[in-house]
Amino acid sequence: MMRGSRQLRFRLPPPRTHGGRRAGAGRKPKGARAGVSHHGRPAVTAATPAHVTLRVLPHVWNLRSQRSLRVVEAALEAAAAACATFRVVHFALEGNHLHLLVEADGQRALSSGMQGLCIRLAKGLNRMMGRRGKVFADRYHARVLGTPSEVRNALAYVLLNHRSHLARLGKPVGRGSLDRFSSGRWFDGWRGGGPGVPDGARRVTAAPRTWLLRTGWRRGSTGSPRAARGPISFDEVPPAVGG
Repeated sequence: MMRGSRQLRFRLPPPRTHGGRRAGAGRKPKGARAGVSHHGRPAVTAATPAHVTLRVLPHVWNLRSQRSLRVVEAALEAAAAACATFRVVHFALEGNHLHLLVEADGQRALSSGMQGLCIRLAKGLNRMMGRRGKVFADRYHARVLGTPSEVRNALAYVLLNHRSHLARLGKPVGRGSLDRFSSGRWFDGWRGGGPGVPDGARRVTAAPRTWLLRTGWRRGSTGSPRAARGPISFDEVPPAVGG
């Protein structure tokens, strides 16, 4: 060892500001994105139907058209044949969203049934538009219907949804009639009997199995001061439902 030798000191560079974990870095958790949260889903049972809303992205063509209606009806028919534990009983189309009244044997059946239906709807709508990619704006929103009044409100809201939208926009609603962009033709609870199903028309929705959607809803009311009860009139203007 040489005399007078000494240890050299090296000046280290300042810490780098990229790489490693830092606040706000990385992929955002799924629940943080805009749209419907992945958490807090209502629990569905075989005895409780649910009101489901699906919203499409802005690029998707108007759902209230004959070509869109054909796509939706084909998807509903295929979904009914593919899954016995999930059933779409009623539907209604608006320009950028659709409403469904569904029955499922449980939460898992609802999730898998909606997943299969959304895939069929997305493929059919993309095929119609000649494009690929995402169709729906977010995950579906489901609200469990546990009482006759909730089910009656939801039935009126879905089957007469076009009248509800007109009323909220401040437009005259006039006398009611069957909405051809809904499953109203297969509904047997219209006041006065309804228009009836055209000869040869193939039903694309399932017949209800829950007591609430079969007959229990007739015991419910709208909850308004002059509450409607029993059969649903074409002239009703249903209020917006919660959830």
